[in-house]
Amino acid sequence: MKSAFNPSEVFETGSKAEIIDRIQQLVPPGSPEPQDPEILATLQTLTAQLIAAYQADGQLESEPFSDVRDRTIHLYAPVVSRKIKGKTILITGGEGCVGSFLIEKLLELGATNIISADKARCQNPQETLPHFNREGAVTFYAADIRNFQALKHIFEIEKPDIVFHLAAQRQPGLAEIQIRETVTTSLLGCKHVIQLSEEYGVEHCIFSSTGKTSRYFTTEVYAASKKFAEWQFSKAAQEGDVTYGMVRFTHMLENSLFCEQMSKKVEQSKTVNVHAPHRYVTAQNLVEAVHLLLNALVVSVPGKLKFVAVRNLGWPTETLEVALYKILESGKNLPIYFQGLLPGYEEPFFLGQFDWSKPTDIHLLINVLEDPFRIVDDAGDMVTVELAPFSLCVLEKQVSNLESLIGDPDFPEVQIKHALVAAEKEVIASSFAWSSPQDLLKILQWGINPKKLEGYGAEIANYSEIIELLLQGMYGRLNQEVLHSAGITADEFEDLVENLSALDSLQAEVGYLRSISRYLREVALPAQFTQKKPEPVPVLDAA
Repeated sequence: MKSAFNPSEVFETGSKAEIIDRIQQLVPPGSPEPQDPEILATLQTLTAQLIAAYQADGQLESEPFSDVRDRTIHLYAPVVSRKIKGKTILITGGEGCVGSFLIEKLLELGATNIISADKARCQNPQETLPHFNREGAVTFYAADIRNFQALKHIFEIEKPDIVFHLAAQRQPGLAEIQIRETVTTSLLGCKHVIQLSEEYGVEHCIFSSTGKTSRYFTTEVYAASKKFAEWQFSKAAQEGDVTYGMVRFTHMLENSLFCEQMSKKVEQSKTVNVHAPHRYVTAQNLVEAVHLLLNALVVSVPGKLKFVAVRNLGWPTETLEVALYKILESGKNLPIYFQGLLPGYEEPFFLGQFDWSKPTDIHLLINVLEDPFRIVDDAGDMVTVELAPFSLCVLEKQVSNLESLIGDPDFPEVQIKHALVAAEKEVIASSFAWSSPQDLLKILQWGINPKKLEGYGAEIANYSEIIELLLQGMYGRLNQEVLHSAGITADEFEDLVENLSALDSLQAEVGYLRSISRYLREVALPAQFTQKKPEPVPVLDAA
């Protein structure tokens, strides 16, 4: 019988990087779960060495998310209480983790009539209803938000004054499999909630979104469908009579699939698989989430969509560190290996999402084009932001096209994904057309910086689609004044063009940039404009 795992008895035989490299050589990413006893024994030794290497760096002393669990956000309770007093409040997805806790908090703040509409009730009608202290204060309906008539029935009967729209697909991996359900939930579900909120005179409607929508462009079904949901609510805020608000969440600890799956692997499996090393996750807790939802009632204003997020998310946590901590905590001598990235989690991070001239002010849920709208609340706990502008007409056309396609039950799911991404590109192109060319140029420069990409193990070719969108947004708009305003010298611009020249798919765009570069060389430029500027040193690893 083996003794309990004691990493202090294992001597470190290399750096973290060296040990990780040996694990990947032994079981290359994409390989099936190892079964060979000799390989498993070697993996056990390497895993123990990796734990020791992390401990030598002062890590694994406490649960990696311990600082997140203790955080809170100031709740503007008196104002929220006044807003919900005597109101009928509808929560879609009310039986989920966040929805259930939101109901508890609403009751605590004095709500007397809460309505929950949740698909879970359709799937498990005999399931025990959640228990709340105030009997009769909460009514539960079985309803899928994609079913317009079912949702309309609830609005007709209950006449809600406030709506919290939480119902959604929450698993990025499952979204790549259940494409039709994910897209229809975001597209049709949001449309139904908006239409009925306007029809029945709802006062406030708050939507819960995800930090993944801060990406300018994404090919992942989960994030792309959520972007369309945000755009629809933004359009409704500008055109409708309801006051809309939004919250961007990041990884929810109390509802964490990753943590649940990792704990299950450690408890039940003989091996522990992790997607890949050097993968990081930001997190928040349930109290923060619900306080954000309620505070959104306070900061939302008619005529525009404002969203709120946690101001200080702390440092991202490495998923490998979480796995190693759970192994260490279990006392088992379990081997770890890297299975490779799965659909829904494959997309490389685009460095142009952040303003690297202000690295200490980077926010992981807000991109450069949204950042100018950022406002910190009086308590200093949350930020309020607006979406970057886009064409409402383009959005309406693309949503209509998508509805026609997904309404055909014979239309293949994989084609739904292609149509979703194509439609997303059109809306993003309209947004980039609204953006200043100097902002787009800076985003491009930050996004394809060779030194930074090398540090992240990425290549320019990984970002060809977002690069193409940025270049289209700048086409015909670049000149000496734009470069000067962007703080980019002629030498730096020439380097940028050379870096892009390696992409065969962008030769037409590169040709345009070369013509701009030649023009800059031919005209008399101020001496300070041609001098190379030192590159700012980033202090945040935003992997």
